[in-house]
Amino acid sequence: MLEQVATSTKIIQTDLLTAQDLDRLIFYCGGEAARPCVVMDRHPLPARDGMLAGLRKMRPVELLDQVYPDPKVSDIMEMVEVLRDKGINVIIGIGGGSSLDSAKAVAAVLSNGGHLEDYLGPDPVRRIGKREVKLILIPTTAGTGSEVTRVGVYTSRSGRKYTLGSPLMQADIALLVTEYVRNLPPALTASTSFDALSHALETLWNCNATALSDRIATESAIHLLKWMETAYDSSVSGGDRGRAEVLAGACMAGIGFSMTGTAAVHALSFIFSEEWHVPHGVACAFMLEDVFRLNRQNESTAQKLAFIARALFGEGEAGELTDKLSERITALKRKFGLPFTFGDLNIELREDRIGELFNRSLEDPKMKNNIVSVDGGIIFELIKNKTG
Repeated sequence: MLEQVATSTKIIQTDLLTAQDLDRLIFYCGGEAARPCVVMDRHPLPARDGMLAGLRKMRPVELLDQVYPDPKVSDIMEMVEVLRDKGINVIIGIGGGSSLDSAKAVAAVLSNGGHLEDYLGPDPVRRIGKREVKLILIPTTAGTGSEVTRVGVYTSRSGRKYTLGSPLMQADIALLVTEYVRNLPPALTASTSFDALSHALETLWNCNATALSDRIATESAIHLLKWMETAYDSSVSGGDRGRAEVLAGACMAGIGFSMTGTAAVHALSFIFSEEWHVPHGVACAFMLEDVFRLNRQNESTAQKLAFIARALFGEGEAGELTDKLSERITALKRKFGLPFTFGDLNIELREDRIGELFNRSLEDPKMKNNIVSVDGGIIFELIKNKTG
C-alpha cells in the first residue's frame, strides 16, 4: 500500500497475527518496561481470542472489554479509572471503529487527565496536548479506517455524538490482519464497506481537499468499488476473496479523510445514530447516493467522479460515466440489502419533524466541509425524499 507514505502511522499487512508477533511489537513500542493494555469488545472472535490467550502467557496484559457501539464517555472513563496508576505505556485497540476510537480516547485521557467530556463539543474545556503511551490499532472490520485517522467519535452525556480530533490521537502502528475480517457476516461486510466508500467520496467532495487527498481518495474509491462486491459475495458463500483488498481499501480511505475530515453524509449520519441507534455504516449508506447527486453539481467534484467512473467503466462522456457510477453505487446498495427509505429502517418520520431533527447537522463542522453549501432547505428536500 503505497499510500502509507502519506501517514505517520506504520502500517503492517499480514494474513495472520501470532502472540509472538504482537509481543515483539509491544517490546518495540515500550521496551523491556512495556506494560500493555488491550481495549476491545466482547464479540467472540476465535483468532483474536486465541492470540490474546497466548500473549497473556508470555507477559502481563491488562484486558478491558467493555466497549459498546457508539462509545459513551462514561464507559471510556470507567476504563481510564481502572488503568490509573498502573503504569500502562502501550494501548492496543482491537475491533471495529468503536473499539479503536475507545482505545484512542483512553490513551488521550490517561496522558492528559480530566474527563473525556471536557474535550468534546464546540467549546471544549480541555485540549489534547501530549500522549505518553504508544498506540497500536488492529481493525476487525473493513470500513472505519480509524486505525490510521487522528479522530474518534464519542457519545456525550447529553446523547450527542461528537468528533474529537488531534494529531496526538494518531496510532503509532496499524495492523491489518486478514484473518480478523475473513468471517465478517454479510450485513457487516455491507455496512462497513459502504462506510469506507463514503470516506473516500467525502474526501473528494470536500472544501479541504488537496491534490494529495484527492489522489488517495480516488485510488481508494476505485479499489473499493472493484472489490466490495467480491467481498460481499464471499461473505454469503463462506469464501474469503476480496477480504484483504477491502480491508486495505478502507485503510486507504482512512488516510485520505484524515487529511480533510468527512462531510454531509457523516454529519447527517450522526442524527440517525443519536435518534434511532442506526449502525454507523448503515446510516452512511442510507444518504450516500442522495449526497452524491447533490455534490456532482460542483464542477470540480463532477470531474473527480468522472475520473473514477472512467477507471471502472472505460472511456465515455463525463456525464454519462458519472451516471454509471451513481447507478453502480445504487445497485451495490440494493444487492447488499441496505436501506433506501425510512420505511426500510422501520422509522416513521413526519415532515414537520425533519427540520427539528436534522437541522442539528448544520452545527456539525463536518457539514461545513461539504463542497456544496448545505442549508435547512436542502436538508429538508434530502430527507423528505427518503420518507416515501
